[in-house]
Amino acid sequence: MKILFAPIGDPKNYEEVEYIVNSGKINTNASFKAISESYGVKDVIVYAGLSLCDTGKYKDYQSCVSSIINEVKSKLSLRDEMLIIVPNVYGNKYVQEDRKITLFSNSIYYNTLKILEERKPNEIIIDITHGINYMPLLATDSIKLATYTYMVGEKDKVTIEIFNSEPVIRGNKGPYHISKVYEEKVDVRQTLLSILSYFLSADFKNKVANNVLKGVSNCNADLIMSSANALFSGIFIFLASVRKELEECLKAVEEKINILDYRYFRGNLVVDNGIVYKDRLPLELTYVHSLLTIIKKITSGIGMEVKLSDIRLMAEKYSTSETIKSIVLNEIDQINKKIDILDSSFQLYADILRSADKEEEKGKECEPNKRNLFAHGGFEKNVTYLRKEGNEVYVSYGKCLENVKKHLQSRI
Repeated sequence: MKILFAPIGDPKNYEEVEYIVNSGKINTNASFKAISESYGVKDVIVYAGLSLCDTGKYKDYQSCVSSIINEVKSKLSLRDEMLIIVPNVYGNKYVQEDRKITLFSNSIYYNTLKILEERKPNEIIIDITHGINYMPLLATDSIKLATYTYMVGEKDKVTIEIFNSEPVIRGNKGPYHISKVYEEKVDVRQTLLSILSYFLSADFKNKVANNVLKGVSNCNADLIMSSANALFSGIFIFLASVRKELEECLKAVEEKINILDYRYFRGNLVVDNGIVYKDRLPLELTYVHSLLTIIKKITSGIGMEVKLSDIRLMAEKYSTSETIKSIVLNEIDQINKKIDILDSSFQLYADILRSADKEEEKGKECEPNKRNLFAHGGFEKNVTYLRKEGNEVYVSYGKCLENVKKHLQSRI
């Protein structure tokens, strides 16, 4: 299934011209209509900015949205296309109070993600022909992030394609070529690495703490960064162990960003001779929302206790490299070889190894070697507890969980 997203500017001067796309000729005043017709795309989402509102006539958000929808649909002869109005800035009449442009990005990301989750396409097309200034660039980045977030747990592969037209010259009816200017075929591993890349900068933790989670009591930046590093390094035991805490974090972040849901928009804005957006939602909010969403998907289906088989499945599907996958699976195989000496109650892995090999050092409970924590896919012997029940092995960090979290706040 295909879906097309098209950010647009002000369509009042869009002229009907002849477009050449996919070797065919189509006459229309909107390039995305030519693309959708040529490629047989039935789901088309058009993003228009709130700055199209005539605030001399309309003095509240809903009136502005209704007027924009009526005018854009009429001008572009839209029928089955979905038109969504998003907060954007323009000139000195449509501004965020903090003088940033983040609400546009946040809104495109959040609404795109919800649409993708509902419709579940495997091919995403973006038409950047009609957007102006920052809109095509930021919309593309936000749609790509939403696509990465959506596909984890949904699709093994997704294709992203970007189209652009030759510049239309007023009075010249064409023909104008619409070309595919970018194509990306992404799998889950590439998706994970793309999302995790946002968490690599040295000051990102401070941005999360001071901007994203400011005023949030049930979530903290240490947990976010530890979880990002755990996912990058294949330490799935940690993710499984803190999944309930992360779900609470996601709820808190969702409460912040879902004010931008186009169906129930609850943004704080003032409409006068222009529009001033009062909400301060940083760009990092989308990255944290994305991370927490994919971790929830990755850890879904895990019961009260974490099974070794749970970790195996996560490693096979969500490892960020073949090396990490091999490390985790090898550690699991080594544990399974010792199932006969496991007890029905949790024991420290170091003590289990010592009982199997009398020369093994006595365990230093909750004193992990940081290098070994990463080198052994989280199965560090001084913080890992194991027990068996029938043929199933259960794994836990037990009382050492906080020690593990501290080590995971930064990579080696």
